[in-house]
Amino acid sequence: MASDSSAFGKMDIVNRLAARFNYRRYLELATGTTGRQYRLIDRARFAECRRLLYNTREDYDDGLSIDYRTTGFDIAAPLAAIGGARFDIILVDSYHGYAQSRRDLEAAFTLLTPGGVLVVHDCLPTSEAIAQPEFRDGEWCGVTYKAFIDFVVAHSELRYVTVDTDFGCGIVRKAAPSRWARIRRALRRRRIARWSAIGDDYAAAWRYFAARHKSLLGLIGVDAFLGGRDGLG
Repeated sequence: MASDSSAFGKMDIVNRLAARFNYRRYLELATGTTGRQYRLIDRARFAECRRLLYNTREDYDDGLSIDYRTTGFDIAAPLAAIGGARFDIILVDSYHGYAQSRRDLEAAFTLLTPGGVLVVHDCLPTSEAIAQPEFRDGEWCGVTYKAFIDFVVAHSELRYVTVDTDFGCGIVRKAAPSRWARIRRALRRRRIARWSAIGDDYAAAWRYFAARHKSLLGLIGVDAFLGGRDGLG
């Protein structure tokens, strides 16, 4: 029976990856209005769980620990507080502007252990209306999808896929691509070059993404992920 992808979300992916690769240290990088599911972490699998929230009210309290907090968008101080700590799996659920999304991906990647993974939320907006670069009330995925694609294009030293569920959950593994992944990347080189040429023209980026998102994201279904047919190793 096919899996019900609507009931399978980002925290299910985190917990499954932890079980699959025996990950023990978890970090969540989010804001006071993203993430919001820290309680769903399977803490029995982890020796340590930490959370960094930015753009978060001083009085924000969901009853769960917040290890690093800042009310603004600058995360330099929380990152300095993390220091030399490294994590096996990091959920990146950014504020959905481009600058914040790209910065969070680069910062989180430096905090990963070798073989660790990033889980990136909101990589597959369902419409252009919710994929605008500026904040809007209601559903808003912003341009995290573009930051994610730009990030994986810039880093050839990793493996990545996107699970087609929960507005798209990108998975980036800090491990060398497999032989077949390198071949697929070579075959997509022209398409990736065209994507990179778009720059910060968000309207053009959406048109290109809407037509070619499966290839750009390495999109797979929930069943393929659950079955380990994702090339992550």
